[in-house]
Amino acid sequence: MADQNIEAEIRRILQEELSGNASSSAAGATTSQPDGLGNGIFTNVNDAIAAAKQAQEILQDKPLAFRKKIVQAIKDGFGPYIEYMAKQTREETGMGTVEAKVAKLKNALYNTPGVELLDPEVETGDGGMVMYEYTPFGVIGAVGPSTNPCETVLNNSIMMISAGNAVFFGAHPGAKNITRWTIEKLNEFVCKATGLKNLLVSLDTPSIESVQEMMQHPDVAMLAVTGGPAVVHQALTSGKKAVGAGAGNPPAMVDATADIDLAAHNLFTSAKFDNEILCTSEKEIIAENSIKDELLQKIVAKGAALVTDPKDIQHLADMTISANGAPDRKYVGKDATVILDAAGISYTGDPKLIMMDVDKDNPLVKTEMLMPILPIVGCPDFDAVLATAIEVEGGNHHTASIHSNNIQHINKAAHRMNTSIFVANGPTFAATGVGDNGYYSGAAALTIATPTGEGTTTTKTFTRRRRFNCPQGFSLRSWEV
Repeated sequence: MADQNIEAEIRRILQEELSGNASSSAAGATTSQPDGLGNGIFTNVNDAIAAAKQAQEILQDKPLAFRKKIVQAIKDGFGPYIEYMAKQTREETGMGTVEAKVAKLKNALYNTPGVELLDPEVETGDGGMVMYEYTPFGVIGAVGPSTNPCETVLNNSIMMISAGNAVFFGAHPGAKNITRWTIEKLNEFVCKATGLKNLLVSLDTPSIESVQEMMQHPDVAMLAVTGGPAVVHQALTSGKKAVGAGAGNPPAMVDATADIDLAAHNLFTSAKFDNEILCTSEKEIIAENSIKDELLQKIVAKGAALVTDPKDIQHLADMTISANGAPDRKYVGKDATVILDAAGISYTGDPKLIMMDVDKDNPLVKTEMLMPILPIVGCPDFDAVLATAIEVEGGNHHTASIHSNNIQHINKAAHRMNTSIFVANGPTFAATGVGDNGYYSGAAALTIATPTGEGTTTTKTFTRRRRFNCPQGFSLRSWEV
């Protein structure tokens, strides 16, 4: 009887322990997790990062199925809000077009790679087994631009959380309202699906100072920065592992063998997309003289305004480029008609692009304009086209494209340009995953790490590749005692 009582007591204790563990597994994600202002928003950097660290420590112990559940909750939750987000982004930032933002948001939400990229690598042989797995860094400090605020939150979050990390997101002050809304909604969807809070955190009042503080915080293990040269430089000099998406000035080369109708379609469609604020957008055309005029006429016929008066061209440059050489924020991402009206240049219809025939040294060619201005430069032959494209790209090694039916020209240009992205006979927005006619073109890529060399980022970018050795076994092909 005594033995039976002891056995019953042991069973009772074990049952309580197992029940407690199950409860902890199901609800432990929310146990004692800080709330801040709610849904991932905090008033200071320390509290935000502490909350993210706690959330990440819970996440890293969960199975991959848990991460997949989070990603699915993000996709299901944001689906009905895409048009709202596009309109609110356009209203707050004043940049781009709603139509393009809808396409970019769908791409970021549905076409960003997740947990599926984390399959381990295994080697076996006489020396036993060697396994490589992709594991999280911890808390990643991410900084987003005003040009793609919601898209960057979605794209970064899906990749970074799939990799097992939590994220502190430094919102751009120029898009702080829609960015905060997106972060709050993401936390709401994730918490409802899993009980886990604060996987993505941010501040109620974003600032440059808070981003600088975040970059130096000891509990931030890695940085991922999409923005201007200054903030990228800060990340690269922080002493932490950094993924930096820097500047670009993508040239589009067109040789004498190109399908001019297709080239005109691709160049017009891509350059006007979201009023040229994508870093991958064609910023200038470098064409062989023999086809330059025909190409220009075909693009103008599609809906571009051609500025021919040298005084008007100079005025456009003076008006849209600031004294420091950067594009004037007043005109970044604005409609072509807004820029033409401000310059006092007459036009007909509703042009989507502003074009001019200039030489390679014109500031409109050598400046990353981030507005619907697309200069064209003529060259005598393909070698001159390539040399000019390399020069005006400015050594950013970001993006370039070519329109050609000459395989050797395509191959040589891709090799010599040495850019993170190279597109042949297509629109360069394809490099972000957005495809023509609504189709996707590869995985979504909104953080393009050119200065640090990772190129278009994926889930793997935000992991540590760890090696595990087991010399004594796990080779099924042979056995020696």
